Amino acid sequence: MSGPGDGTAPDRRVGELAALVSAITAVVGLLLALFGVPFVGGSPVNRSVAAPVESPATATATATATATATATWSASAVPTNSGSPSASDVPEGWRRVGEPALTVVFAVPDGWVRRPAGAIQSTWRSPDGTHEMSVKRDTSYGATPREASVGQLAWYRDTTASSMAALKAVTHTTRQNGKDALWLEIDYHWAGQTEPRKRVEVFVAGSAGHVHQLLFDTAAGPGNRNLATQRELFATARAHLLIDRNAP
Repeated sequence: MSGPGDGTAPDRRVGELAALVSAITAVVGLLLALFGVPFVGGSPVNRSVAAPVESPATATATATATATATATWSASAVPTNSGSPSASDVPEGWRRVGEPALTVVFAVPDGWVRRPAGAIQSTWRSPDGTHEMSVKRDTSYGATPREASVGQLAWYRDTTASSMAALKAVTHTTRQNGKDALWLEIDYHWAGQTEPRKRVEVFVAGSAGHVHQLLFDTAAGPGNRNLATQRELFATARAHLLIDRNAP
């Protein structure tokens, strides 16, 4: 006849074995943790389980999209023209004009009418009167683009002299004809009128202390519908502006 504890001996041995395995597992886990090795099925080191993990393809696509968006924004924020175009690349619908007295050669859209010339300025108007373009060579305000733009802007702000009112101006640095330049954009209306207008103007230094100016002045129109055309005209004219030149 068995004693009171004899029937549980096998169970006791199983329990002891389980306790031993558990202790060994704990020791192994501790050693792995000390050496920085993650458990299988655990989260990667220094990464939250909640953080999404991008596949290489996803990461590459995200980086490409970000770079493209940044480049597109940067290219369109401020127009630039650092090159010196040749005399033969005027686009269709434009013609090249030379002003020897201003030592400048530039492109004008076909059909635009020249207004009476001044001593330092050549001005052209679109057939419908919506846009006006001027090319100027001056020393009145200084020999650098910054000096010239500051002086010109001060004159614009004098409503008695310029007839411009409610003027708001922004100045950007840019490149023109391979040189540092300034680009001025102005929102305003004529004194005594309410129709909004926009003027965009680039200043670049020429020879002998002169500063060349190229501007477009436009009636904004309902919903500013004319300003997209102004941007295109301004960009094309800038690309084909040749300074310190006497002939096409």
